[in-house]
Amino acid sequence: MLKTPMSEVAARIVALQYLLVKNEVDAAVIRQNVDLYYFTGTVQDGHLVVPASGQPVFWVKRDVQRAEAQSPLRPILPLKSLKDLSGGIVEACGGKAPEKIGMELDVLPAGTFFFYDEKIFPKQQLVDISGLIRQVRMVKSPWEIEMMRGAARISQAVADAVPTFLKEGMTELDLSIELERVARKAGHLGIIRLRAFNMDMYFGHVLSGAEAAVSSYADAPTGGEGVSPAFGQGPSARTIRAGELVSVDTMMNYHGYLNDQTRNYAIGAPPAKILDAYKFIEEIHRRFREAARPGVVTGALYDQVCGWVEETGWSESFMGHGSTRVSFVGHGLGLEVDEFPFIAQGQKLPLQEGMMVAFEPKFIFPGLGIAGLENTYLVTAQGLESLNTAREDLLIL
Repeated sequence: MLKTPMSEVAARIVALQYLLVKNEVDAAVIRQNVDLYYFTGTVQDGHLVVPASGQPVFWVKRDVQRAEAQSPLRPILPLKSLKDLSGGIVEACGGKAPEKIGMELDVLPAGTFFFYDEKIFPKQQLVDISGLIRQVRMVKSPWEIEMMRGAARISQAVADAVPTFLKEGMTELDLSIELERVARKAGHLGIIRLRAFNMDMYFGHVLSGAEAAVSSYADAPTGGEGVSPAFGQGPSARTIRAGELVSVDTMMNYHGYLNDQTRNYAIGAPPAKILDAYKFIEEIHRRFREAARPGVVTGALYDQVCGWVEETGWSESFMGHGSTRVSFVGHGLGLEVDEFPFIAQGQKLPLQEGMMVAFEPKFIFPGLGIAGLENTYLVTAQGLESLNTAREDLLIL
């Protein structure tokens, strides 16, 4: 079993402690599964207490033995009752009761927050440190980058498999099922994690023809009809026909770390407008690779991309259509789909070396189809490196 090295966990905790001191927070109590995995190397029902200075303590309800086997962090202590946390955090802070405790208030349910606020830490001020945690997580270490290269290799296997299965008359769902089997055999964990409230994702969107332009409830440029109103996105029972673009937009998970990729196929040439749009999408990626460098402000980069699109006269069909358009062209990626940074309207965060960005320019033409290409890019000192090595051209079978 692949485990997170102690050097990784130690560096992450030190980075968080630096931000806690800088923001005058006495201690952090980390509860969310993804953040627990990031800072401990395991997902257990537990609370990680990180004092602004001193040794962190991982209190685990279940399973302590699995936590000890998977996490390099010590000490790991059994948590018999949540009430033990109040004394445990004083001990972790060197015997001094903390005045300000940070928690992940962006993901903590309101009812749970009130319980901690009123019952566990009634004498302390609870503050939101989700932004600090996301700030630590947004720059990837060399070890994390290798994990994400592993996810990209799974994406490569999926893209390479599409011509093997894609046939006229099969359904989007059947193609998606075959590709998911390839992904799982190649190491895809299956689960896709998002931080945003009410955001769901499963495997990705395998979409074809005019119905690919159907929007969904998700904050994404494409959606698809799906198979049920219970999950109104993704592949449907629609039959794939010749002369249509088939978009394979997948999210792969390798030991928790993600890769986002979109590749395109057709049985016979798709409509001319789709072909023209796709050629320009490839040009947008070329320009983006030249423009996106460390120090460039993400919001300015978004404005630049939108300026390129205005050249085509298709702005109303870029990243959605009409009122369904989204105001971003890329998002950070790591353990969750929606990490910092966002290449989005109004964003002020400069790109930094070690960030990961999934760049996904797409055109959506109702009644005709979609055209889009997505790579996960690593920001380096020299510019962008695509982790996705699958061929980028529209493959006509």
